[in-house]
Amino acid sequence: MVYPLAEQRLAQRTSASLYPQNLQGSDNRGLEQALHALESAALNFALRFIGDSKVRLDYQRQTAALSQRIRREVLAGKITAQQGAKTANSIRNEILKASRFRTSDIGLAFAEAHKKTGLSFDDLLAKYSGKKFGKTFSSLSKAQQNEVFLELVDSAGRNSEKHTKAVARNLRFGRALVVVSITISILNIIAAEDKLKATAKEGTVLGGGFAGGAAGGAAAGLLCGPGAPVCVTVGVVVGGVLGALGADYVFEWLWD
Repeated sequence: MVYPLAEQRLAQRTSASLYPQNLQGSDNRGLEQALHALESAALNFALRFIGDSKVRLDYQRQTAALSQRIRREVLAGKITAQQGAKTANSIRNEILKASRFRTSDIGLAFAEAHKKTGLSFDDLLAKYSGKKFGKTFSSLSKAQQNEVFLELVDSAGRNSEKHTKAVARNLRFGRALVVVSITISILNIIAAEDKLKATAKEGTVLGGGFAGGAAGGAAAGLLCGPGAPVCVTVGVVVGGVLGALGADYVFEWLWD
């Protein structure tokens, strides 16, 4: 059907008022930034969960091997039970320190909230003599003390079932978040008219989000102190979102 000129102009003005171009662009831009923030948050947590799970598994393997080796040396008479217990406790605490250097900001905050440092040798003697015999270590017989020493050696390679399950759960969750992040990136690139620009932008925004998350986690750690997992997690989320949005803005400015 052909409209008269006046009716065509009226239809054009009505259409323009209902769907202004600048509003459409603003809505799309807001949606794009929200997706980038979600993508950045998913990747931030994914990398931390996966990395921390690998560190924990490595810690478990090292301490288990340590415990078995020292026990064999004690039973073979190469070292005394007391020497084995002291060695196991000392090396395990060193492995713990080294593992925490490789742990993410969030993982470190949770670890420090659970246990700031490894227990001292005397603390462990008191713990296991009370648990095993209901007495102080000094009141035990020589044979009983040797049993406590061997218990310390075994405990160096023993891991909490609760933590082991948490490691497996976090590893699965981290991998799922990687899939989410990659899926959002692919959808953004597919929907874009300029594929080259979209691909470059995805990398830039993800990098900015990760850097912002690391900076936010570090700042929260300094502000809240050790053993504050909630504070550090908030810092990572806020820093990641701000980093992603900042990278998005800078990329658009430089590209244009």
